Amino acid sequence: MSQATEPRTSSIAALGAIVTGALILQIGSTTVNTVVPLKMALEQKAPLLIGIVGSAYSVGFLAGCFIVPGFIRSIGHIRAFAVFAALQAVLTLSFALTPLDAWGVWRLGMGLGGAGHAICIESWISGQAKAGQRGRLFGFYQILNRLALISSQIAIGYVSLQSNNIFLIASAAFSIALIPVAMTHAKGPESAEVISVRLNTMWQYAPAAVIGCLYVGLMGGALTNVAPAYGILIGLDQKWAILLTAGIQIGALMLQWPLGLLADRVESRIIMLSATASVVVCTLALGAVFWLALPHGRFWLFGLFALIGAGSMPIYTVAVAHAYFRLGRERALGLSAQLLFLWAAGSAVGPIVAAAFMQLTGPNGLLAYLGLLSAATAAYLAFRLRRKPPSAEPFAERPATAPTIPDVAPSGRTAHPEPK
Repeated sequence: MSQATEPRTSSIAALGAIVTGALILQIGSTTVNTVVPLKMALEQKAPLLIGIVGSAYSVGFLAGCFIVPGFIRSIGHIRAFAVFAALQAVLTLSFALTPLDAWGVWRLGMGLGGAGHAICIESWISGQAKAGQRGRLFGFYQILNRLALISSQIAIGYVSLQSNNIFLIASAAFSIALIPVAMTHAKGPESAEVISVRLNTMWQYAPAAVIGCLYVGLMGGALTNVAPAYGILIGLDQKWAILLTAGIQIGALMLQWPLGLLADRVESRIIMLSATASVVVCTLALGAVFWLALPHGRFWLFGLFALIGAGSMPIYTVAVAHAYFRLGRERALGLSAQLLFLWAAGSAVGPIVAAAFMQLTGPNGLLAYLGLLSAATAAYLAFRLRRKPPSAEPFAERPATAPTIPDVAPSGRTAHPEPK
């Protein structure tokens, strides 16, 4: 009896430590993500420059998806988590010491650290979750994550953005996140070998997961890095611009658990199709609000952006659950890195394309970007629903051959599913 209980207690302690650290990290990350575009908008920087600085984070994240899995393998999850927290704490201080035009460099480095944390956290959770509980566990984690995110965004509204002290607060949060992870006695999910999953394998056996992760990156990159500036550019004051951004996350929070629960029970492609179609409807409704100049415009703006967040951001949980269902939990580290790579690829492109729409057509070009992207994704998912996916079992693991970029763990094995 005691032998059965001990591993479970150790598993709960390990999950508790990493989730606590992740929530504190979210406070620091949200502070920087929100303040950087707001400060740039208040300084009247061009929307395209704001988008480029926002994309710099995702470019660093992309680089991290190549580098981080092998690094985690060599030193372990707990030490890697500490390294990346220290890196982000130092880089956050750089925003207070340098002019705005140099901020893209620091965002690039923070993206690398963010990739390290994301891969540590998601592979840690996924590697210890049971197959029938993975969607719910990810959903619960994302709920806690979004609560920390929303609280941070609202708190920023009561701090003067003209002061650099807010970056000191964010740096402190990154440092404090080290404490619960470093203090745990539980062993992290260290592994002697990384089994990577190549992108062409994912596309063959879980294309909906590929498209879902790309979509969340393309949407989330714009909503996180451009929407705060969008609020300023359409005439909102600082607090309403922050509230608009918080509304996106509040909407995502409302559907995070239901979608995570459904991901364990309902066809994933149906969930993603319904969610993306709802985003298309919301962007059309927002266009009508501006076109007709409806009264109480701020409340319409807040409510519809909340629904856009609800229909787009939680899809990542559904895509992750779909990928693990199709390709297996034993590939947790490599698969997490590949899914995050896809998200980061979208997140790198999203702010620049959204900002280009705004530069060409005005601030409401953001709505056109969100609507067109969601319509294209919904159309693809509707097409995929008409086709039965190939069987992904059994897996036959073979030695790695010439890698297909990106191979997130070139020193490990590459898994090649054999269709029945």
